[in-house]
Amino acid sequence: MWAHSYKTFYRLHDLATNWQEARQMCEAEGTTLLIPDTLDEMENLKLLMSNMKAHYTAIFVGIHDKFSVGYYVTVKGEPITGTILELLWAEGRPDNLNGTEHCVVMTREGLFDDRPCSDIYPFVCKILGNETKYNELCDNFDLGYAPHQAIHGKCYKFHSEPLSWHDAYLACKLEEGRLAIINSPKEASIIVGFLGEHLNSNIPDPNILYIGFSDLMFPYQYRTIVGQTLDDAGYASWSPMKEGNKEIKVKRCGAISRTGFLKITYCDRPAMFLCEKILNGTVNSL
Repeated sequence: MWAHSYKTFYRLHDLATNWQEARQMCEAEGTTLLIPDTLDEMENLKLLMSNMKAHYTAIFVGIHDKFSVGYYVTVKGEPITGTILELLWAEGRPDNLNGTEHCVVMTREGLFDDRPCSDIYPFVCKILGNETKYNELCDNFDLGYAPHQAIHGKCYKFHSEPLSWHDAYLACKLEEGRLAIINSPKEASIIVGFLGEHLNSNIPDPNILYIGFSDLMFPYQYRTIVGQTLDDAGYASWSPMKEGNKEIKVKRCGAISRTGFLKITYCDRPAMFLCEKILNGTVNSL
């Protein structure tokens, strides 16, 4: 649906799913799981929801407190405290019933309620009309990707909204990119610079950035997501501080720290991540 007053496209997905899959499906379309901007827009959304099947009482929206209980943020990593969104809670909500409600729905009345992320609801994807432009520099429709003047053949997209390593891998793939692979010390320095621009203290470890390597394919052999050894990829600089064998067995997924050293961490621990898109099949980071 095109809403001329807000210059925004909406797409109602009447096939219900859980919150995480709803978010990923929107991102795969190049859109965002719905985040309302104004009270007037809420009235427009209530009209859109009237097209849902009668037995559905709500839709998922792009708000959650999965990383810090009671601290609600949008899927863009922005807190809702002090915004119009904070005024839209239904009476007595959020209440985190049984300690399991960390995702947010919007009811047919236009009010927010916290529900389990594993619940099943329809959802709405949203994109501003002026965001539906072709990204000529990066050969895609995702304006979040941008080239770096010192690295030829790649575009990058920094995700400050933290995900597990597996979900980060999928998010990059759905954007027609991949988790970033470091091909030189120079590129490592640039990526550390990206991390330095984002200080997010409301996540388990704000000092790491997920990138594209792990030992999931070959236990205790760290390879990139395209099968290269780290040496063959071009960067294999580890911290001189060695981890114990016990930790190595449970930490399987790759990241880079603010110090520029590679490290492995728990795959299910949410962290920021970097996607890249390869242009014309070549990369020159010299």
